[in-house]
Amino acid sequence: MSKKLVALFAILAILVLIPLFAAQSRTTEYHKAGQKIANDTTFNITLPDGYFLTGTVKGLTGAVVKAASVYVGDATDRFSGFAGVTDTAGKFSVPVQPGTKYLVVGPPASASVDPSKFSRLLNKTVEGINVTKDTAYGDVALQNGYILSGKVDPPAGTATPFLFIPSIQIFLTNSLTMVDVAQTGGTSQAILNKYAVALPAGTYRIMSRATALTQAFQAVPMLPKLDQVNISKDTVKNIAMAKGGYSFSGTLKDASGKGLDGILYVVPKTGVFKGWPIQAMIAIKGVFGLMPGMNIPDTFIPAGTYVLVFIPFGYTTTGYAGKATVTYFDLTMPAVAKTQALVAKNGFVVSGKVVDAKGKAAKATITAFSSGAPLNVDLLGLNFAFAQTDSKGQYRFALPAGTFNIMATPITSGAAAAWRPEEKMRRMMLRAVSNGSAPF
Repeated sequence: MSKKLVALFAILAILVLIPLFAAQSRTTEYHKAGQKIANDTTFNITLPDGYFLTGTVKGLTGAVVKAASVYVGDATDRFSGFAGVTDTAGKFSVPVQPGTKYLVVGPPASASVDPSKFSRLLNKTVEGINVTKDTAYGDVALQNGYILSGKVDPPAGTATPFLFIPSIQIFLTNSLTMVDVAQTGGTSQAILNKYAVALPAGTYRIMSRATALTQAFQAVPMLPKLDQVNISKDTVKNIAMAKGGYSFSGTLKDASGKGLDGILYVVPKTGVFKGWPIQAMIAIKGVFGLMPGMNIPDTFIPAGTYVLVFIPFGYTTTGYAGKATVTYFDLTMPAVAKTQALVAKNGFVVSGKVVDAKGKAAKATITAFSSGAPLNVDLLGLNFAFAQTDSKGQYRFALPAGTFNIMATPITSGAAAAWRPEEKMRRMMLRAVSNGSAPF
């Protein structure tokens, strides 16, 4: 089974922490494949210094592209890498370990989803860059594509929502191999349901999901939807969501009975969405599927059979010191509302300290990717643990027994980038696109 690198929803927490370009620091990521976990483990990490890979991103006319996303990955293990963005002159400088690398460059977020203002620049992947010293790659030229745009409407007969949040992913025609994530919304209520994305010519499938809340504080049941579109010019595709699904809620606790915080994914076992999460629920103090503080369902899924994937939030975020870890639950959803009490399994505590090459405590994120999971539901890194170091460089999380790829990435002073949620997701999806990762 191929390595899967990023999560469609949970990984949003990681995205905020992706380091921006820090020109004076050579500290780069640490990675170790095949780390076996069978008991509580102390795993200390030293972030190595690396070499700079530099270059300039330009558009089709030769104009430099500022704030373009840049990701340099390892061509051998295909799970580790380091990210940055271009400066005002379109230049990037990313510290990387020696070896053969691939470079993934994506355009910056557009200021508007208005097709007349949306960027036509496309993602670009460059393979086979050999880094044995500070390496100047040169210019990376991004090509123009066609703009797919439109609006996403709530189901017919639904009261006008005061909150409507669409999510649009673009896939290849005959699979759920992701191509890109559309940019949606804006600051004006009139365009919150609009979307846009730049694509090369071809035929694609559009996966759309949406969450809506009416003035009566009632969530709108909506089914996920697949549409097909052929792109040979700028194209408008309006999407009408269909009403459907049944409320699913419940409690999620650890083996000691403590309510947990985390994300619960709903992954179909059959059908066109097999292996792909169609819903994500936030568990807050052990309650999921309800609006926080209100006994109002906010998650609806169709009748069917599913795997639920629970990923707990880390100690740094919640202060949770138990052993609850990633847990898979089978779910048969009837054609009625359902509640369920879930208990996460205990795993083993993985903890340690992260230092830089000089032995100084480092601020970093630590991620564990599994080498396998049921139904390939780790397609985007769903089977993982995530932690951030504290002021002393220490981290802690729990993992089930198994073999994991461990990555630690330094957080630079520029890490608090105010990227839109959709843009954060799109930047991380560049990894999956570059790897050709498919869910099944």
